[in-house]
Parts: sequence; structure tokens; C-alpha cells
Amino acid sequence: MKVSKEWLNEWIPVDVSIDELSEKITRGGIEVDEVIDYTEGIKNLVVGYVESVEEHPEADRLKVCRVNTGEETSQIVCGAPNVRADSYVIVSKVGGRLPGGIKIKRAKLRGQVSEGMICSLEELGIPEDYVPKEYQDGIFIFNRDQNIGTDALSALYLDDQVMDFDLTPNRKDALSMAGAAYETRALFGGEVSRPGSPLTEHADNGDGAFSIKNEDADAVPYYGARLVKNVEIKPAPVWMQIRLIKAGIRPINNVVDISNYVLLEFGQPLHMFDRDKIGSDGIVTRFASQDEKMTTLDGKERSLMDSDIVITNGREPIALAGVMGGAFSEVTESTTNVLIESALFNPVSIRKTSNRLNLRSEASARFEKGVSHEFVPEALDRAAYLLEKYAGGRVIGGVVSDGELDLEDSEITVTAEFINSRLGMELSVAEIAESLSRLGLEAKTDGGSLSISVPSRRDDLKIREDITEEVARIYGYDALPSSLPEYSVITPGKLTDEQKKVRIIRHQLEALGLSQAINYALTSREKSKQFTDRTEGLELLMPMSEDHAVLRNSMIPHLIDNAVYNANRQQKDVQLYELGRVFVSRGEGNQPEEIEMLGGILTGEMNRTDWLGASVPADFYAAKGIADSLFEKLGLADNISYRQTEGYEEMHPGRTADIHLGGEKIGFAGELHPKFAEDNDLNRTAVFEINIDRLLDVKNGIIVYEQLSKYPTITRDVALIVERSVTADELIQTVRTAASKYLEDVFVFDVYEGDNVAEGMKSLALRLTYLNKEQTLTDEEIEAVHTPVLKALEENGAEIR
Repeated sequence: MKVSKEWLNEWIPVDVSIDELSEKITRGGIEVDEVIDYTEGIKNLVVGYVESVEEHPEADRLKVCRVNTGEETSQIVCGAPNVRADSYVIVSKVGGRLPGGIKIKRAKLRGQVSEGMICSLEELGIPEDYVPKEYQDGIFIFNRDQNIGTDALSALYLDDQVMDFDLTPNRKDALSMAGAAYETRALFGGEVSRPGSPLTEHADNGDGAFSIKNEDADAVPYYGARLVKNVEIKPAPVWMQIRLIKAGIRPINNVVDISNYVLLEFGQPLHMFDRDKIGSDGIVTRFASQDEKMTTLDGKERSLMDSDIVITNGREPIALAGVMGGAFSEVTESTTNVLIESALFNPVSIRKTSNRLNLRSEASARFEKGVSHEFVPEALDRAAYLLEKYAGGRVIGGVVSDGELDLEDSEITVTAEFINSRLGMELSVAEIAESLSRLGLEAKTDGGSLSISVPSRRDDLKIREDITEEVARIYGYDALPSSLPEYSVITPGKLTDEQKKVRIIRHQLEALGLSQAINYALTSREKSKQFTDRTEGLELLMPMSEDHAVLRNSMIPHLIDNAVYNANRQQKDVQLYELGRVFVSRGEGNQPEEIEMLGGILTGEMNRTDWLGASVPADFYAAKGIADSLFEKLGLADNISYRQTEGYEEMHPGRTADIHLGGEKIGFAGELHPKFAEDNDLNRTAVFEINIDRLLDVKNGIIVYEQLSKYPTITRDVALIVERSVTADELIQTVRTAASKYLEDVFVFDVYEGDNVAEGMKSLALRLTYLNKEQTLTDEEIEAVHTPVLKALEENGAEIR
């Protein structure tokens, strides 16, 4: 909500600077997000009168104007297509300044002297989207006579600053000038002066009669309307247009502008119908029929649901209640008779309709929070009066309505003891009542108890705690006493086991040269099916785009996008990791399962040392090595195993392995399929993905340290001929099972396929390390342990070379 100080002063005079005003309002609980100063950077801006306009002799699109600025008449060259003689305009004189640091100097344009500049609203800092259509391609022209030479900012009501309120959802009362005025009164004192509506009701001669019927009181508790005849569609007064512009609304014409103006005054949305286009003498409100059709003001045909509220002429919808009007009943240049709507609608229904159709407006934003009952009839009268005054209309008859307005104040009872106990203060009943009265809340006291009457404009106040908050807010948060907490048991702050492990993971990955990436959790439908066996993802109802339509099932697709992005910018060596969540759909109506995952990608060369000409390729072993280092740091290396897999069509079938913790699969590591990598303009690329939740679930317990052995180790190398399909891990597990004791380590140090090895076979060499921590091993002891190992390998199909 943008609140103009000039407009606010009309409701309640506040003789303080904008800085003090905004600071106190912020301290009172409504954050002023920004202050827009329309005077900043402007100098020597006056109202000018264009006496004559002639074509520029050397340029088709330029005109030479004689402009009276009060003290003198100057020649100004102007390129605006709408400049004309006998008009009042905005002139920046020589020596003047405009926003953006623009200095106005005497100049020659195609041989003609130009002493100043005739300005458009955009050149004064008004965003183009807010400028009235008639002035968007040219200069601003006043629609009434002005005093020549006077300050143009004052004439334009731009000698002003505007506060942009960043409101929390519960403060709907501040979505209007009335609410801003009552808030200012509470903080600074004074009295709020509501604008009057001294309209004249004319007798109905019979041809304007109409009726209202609400078919469902839950959908529309109250619907009121007034008829105004013989209106003239024309621009609204300049002061009204500029106030709308400062509030972030583009002026259209006097009828539409009046409805928007009253909305900003009271927070009560109105709708203006062309009475002659409604198509009947009665308005009927109801819930829409399922799949009922209507065309809204934006020209789109909408398919409605039975939860949408519609305004009808008794047969078909003419407006989507609280959201948008219908196309055939809108006010146009030919409109002469206007029907003004002011109503209450079911907030939940309005919110659902607005969200489903993605139609957000100033009206729906207020209706979905619930409007104040007390302003419904007042806004209706105000709009009728303004149409009478600024559109030449005649108000016919009184208000025609159906339903009831609950204008009774609600009541909350609270004690001073209750408030003081929660604020830590010692306020008297009188002080509490005085603070509440500044908010416009009447409080009746009875001893230490207060009965507070709450008007509908503050129906966000429902319980005693709400009253306590209001007292603290108005009395001043700065006045709340401070005290140190009392500790009976002091516990040191520390990281949880999970937080420690996550820090270990991050530190280890970054120590190995990987950089962290952060991506959206949303991806495309196609990418949600990659690198996973899940074929369905959790889709959004209203995605931002097709690329962000589904919650991700894997971390890898986005990391590939990151690598491609870098490669396209000549960064060929990329090592990235990401910690985040994937989302497993559990069916419609159920919350998805969220799993914390670690993803990584390696492409190009790693650990490159140019002066040595050395580097490590981004292959399966690089990805596996990084994963192994993490498991080692977490103390889980002994429980990890790898098993070759072909379960991912995006991965290389011979260079991909599932990672198992115990007997459970927790991820995979491997190289991208060459075709998939080529399609993404990548060279040889390795990736890995690990379920971090499963790693964090493993509790290591107490770490037990062992003294380093003072006895030597003994190694034995074994060369085996095995089938090509046999994995090194299978052989290692066979060795570990067969070695009853003394086996300290076993690893592969050579793999060979080629000459002197049969087709379909491979030679694989293992190095076994034995150690007795209590004494030096003898050859006899080694043979006693090593012989069963060789026998077990042979029994499992291996041939000892």
C-alpha cells in the first residue's frame, strides 16, 4: 500500500517530516519499505502557457513553441506530437534539473534556439505504466486553467513524498487511507476527518428500477447498489489522477478512476456496471455452475467452478465477484448510466478463485482478507457523490440491497494484570485505555478490567493477546523493559551430530576442489525423470514456466546444466557439488517425502598442474575416490560397497556403480553415457549422488584409537585370471572372508586384458597386507593364513597365475 503524505494530511494533519513519520510508523509495527520523494532532483519546474506552435523549418517532427513562464516568454523546441497552442504545460527552465541528474541548458536544435524543456510525466520520475494513455507518447497538458509561473510540482500534487507500506497479512486495515489515518492518529494524536458525501438523491421515474437478490448468504452476505444516470465519460480531475498514480494505479477515465479512488480511501472495492448493458432489471448473486463459461474484462473466456461466486443478470454471469468484471457490461466511452456495486463476498471463495485463475488485483487482495462492514455503505455513497460532482451524474433513488451488514462492534474483555504480566510493565488501567482510544477503540473500565469495543475495520483483533500487542505497539516497543533471563540449568550451545557431519562433508568436498552450487528445487517434466527410477514427479498447479513445473527427483540434471553453462563460457574444467532435497511423490492428497541428497559433477581435468603437465581425468575413479573420502571421514568406509549397474540410461553402462551402505542402496557414481554427454556439449563427465539422510542416520558411537604397531607388515601379491564379468569387489570380499586373521588390507593394483589372456577373460592383481600387532609374523604363520585365501579364490572360479 502506497500512502501519499499530501493525501494523508487531508484525513489527519501531521506536521512532521516524512522521515519522522515513516520512522514512527515502522516502530509502530507497519514497516515502511520505501519512501518515494517526487521532489528529489527537481529544480526550476514551473507551469507554462503555450502561446503559439509552429513547425520547425529544418525538422518534420519538431515544433517551435512560444511559452510564457510568468516572468518571460521563451522559445522552446519540442518534439511531442500532442503539444498545442493555448495549453498549460510543465516547463523546466534553463538552469533547472530533472530526476536522473538531467540539467536543462540553453541549446540549439537544428538551428533553432531552445530555452528550456516542456516535460512529460515520465521525465518527472513517473513510471510509464502509471501514466494516463493520452499522455504516454507526449507531454502532460493540464485540463484546467493554471496560474502561469507557479511551482509545477504543487500544481501537479507532486510536492509530496509517498510511503510504501510492507504489510503483514493480518493488517488489512492499513490497506486504505482510512486505515493509514487511524494508524497515524494512534501514533501522533489528532482527529481523523473522513471525506463527506453530500449527494442529492433524485426520484426514480420508473425506467431505472432494478432489484437485488442473493441466492446464497454464505457466498454474498450483503450486496448493495446505487444507480447514477447521465454520466459523462471524461478524464478525472488532475488531483485525482495524480493521487492514483502515486498509489500505483494508472488513470483511465473519471468513472473507473472514481471506483479506484474510493477503494484507496476506504479499502472497499467497488465495481461500475454499464446499466444499459446488464440485460435485465435485476441482479442475482450465486455460486457458479460447474464448467459455466464467462468472458472477463481482459477478453478471456473463463471456465468456472462451483466454488466461484458470480454476479448475474438472472440468466448469465456479468462479473466474477471480487475478482474481475465481465466484458459486455463494462463501462466504455459511450456509457451514460452507471450501476455502482458495493458488497461483501466470502473471502475464502475469492482467494481460491483468484489463485486458480491467476487473477490478482487491488480488489481481490482486499476481498480475500475480508473488508470492513462499516465502510461498505459509506464507500457506495462516496462513489455516487463523486460521480455526481465530477461526471455530471444524477443519483437516482436510494441504495438497493439484499442481505445484512453486521455493524455491531465486537467486544474483548481483558485485565490490566493480564497485559502487564505479558509486557513486563506496570501500566495503569487509564494508560491502557488511553492507548486504545488513540486507535479508535472504545474501552469501558471496571476496576482493573477493560471491555473494549472493536469496530469491523479492526476485526483482526479477536483475543486478549491481540489487545496486548496493540497496547505495546502504541505505547512503544522501545518502552518495554529489558531483563536478563534467569538460568537454573546452563547448557552449552553446540552443533548436533547431523550438523557436524554436514560440515565435515562440505569441508571435505571443498578441500578436494569442488565448489558449491545452489539450484531451484523445480525442474522440467523431462528432467524430473532422469537419473532416477521414478517416472512421476510432484507437479505444481500453476508453474512459473515449463522449466519449473515439477519438483526434482534427482540432483544431477541441474548440476549438468551448471556444467554446460560454465563450458559455454570457456570454463571447461568444472567440479561442483550441491546439498539439497529431492521430493518423492506419495500420491494425490499426500505430502511428498523429502530426502536430503548430495550430488556432484566432474568434467574436464582435475588437479591440473601446468608446469608439470600433470592432471587427473574426470572419470569414474575420480567420482568414486571423492565418495570414498567422504565415507572415510564419516567413519563408514568399512560398510560401503559398490556394485556395477546398468539401471540409468543416461549413464555409461560399464562405468557406473550403485553405492551400498550395508545391504541398502544409497546412491550411485559413474560416468555419463557418451551420447548423453555429447547431446549436452560435454566431454567425459562423471557424476555421483548420495542419500545424505541415510549417512546421517548412522551413529558411530565412541571413537576408539589404537596404538600404531611396532611390528612390520608383510605383503603378498596374487595374480588371477578371471572372467571379464567378475568385479574386483567380489574378489576382495572373497579374500576378506577367507582370511581368518592378520589381514590388514587388500586392494587391486593391476588389471590387464589383451595378449596372452584368453578372450572374455582378464588378469587382475591383488596386493594383500598382513600384520600381527603383537609380534613379527613368520613365514609359517603367513602361509597358514594365505593358503586358505588362494584356495577360496580358486573355488570361486579364479585361476592363480
